[in-house]
Amino acid sequence: MKRNKTRSLTVQTMLLAMAITVSMVESQIPLGLPGVRLGLANVLGLIAYYFFGVKEMIVLNMMRVLLVGLMRGTFLFSPGFWISFCGTLLSTMMAIAAAKSKVFSEYGICLVSSTFHNVGQVIFVAFLTNAPMLVFTYLPFLLIMGIPTGIVTGKLVKSLHERFKQMI
Repeated sequence: MKRNKTRSLTVQTMLLAMAITVSMVESQIPLGLPGVRLGLANVLGLIAYYFFGVKEMIVLNMMRVLLVGLMRGTFLFSPGFWISFCGTLLSTMMAIAAAKSKVFSEYGICLVSSTFHNVGQVIFVAFLTNAPMLVFTYLPFLLIMGIPTGIVTGKLVKSLHERFKQMI
C-alpha cells in the first residue's frame, strides 16, 4: 500500500513540474491577441483529474499558479497573478462539473475549461477597472480564440489520457 501512495505522489509531483514548465514556456509564445494562450498546462491538470481525482486536479492547478507566480515574481502583489488565479480557479471548477456530468468528451471538457478560464479572467479585470463594460467587450474575442485552443488541448488530453493509462 505504501508503495502505491509513494508512486501516486511521485507521478502527481511530476505532473506539477511538467505543468509549471509548460506554463513558463507557453507564456513566451505570442498567439496574436493579448491574453490568448493555448492552455497547455491545463492539460496536465485534467490528466491529474482522470488518474487521481478532483482534489488532486485542484491542488495541481492551484499549486501551478502559485509556484509560477513565485518564479515570475508576480506572486500575490500583481494583477497578472490574480487574473491567472481567478481564470484557473473558475476553469478548474467548471471542468470538474463538466467531467462529472458524463455528458462531455475530453474535447468538450477542454472547451468548457477554456471558456470559463476566459470568463474568470475578464470578470476579475472588470472588477479591477473603472470601465467594466469596456473590458467585457473583449470577451467575445477571447471566447472565439478559446474554441481552437480548447480543441487543441482536448486532443492532447485524449492522446495523453490513452498513453498514460499504459504507464500509470
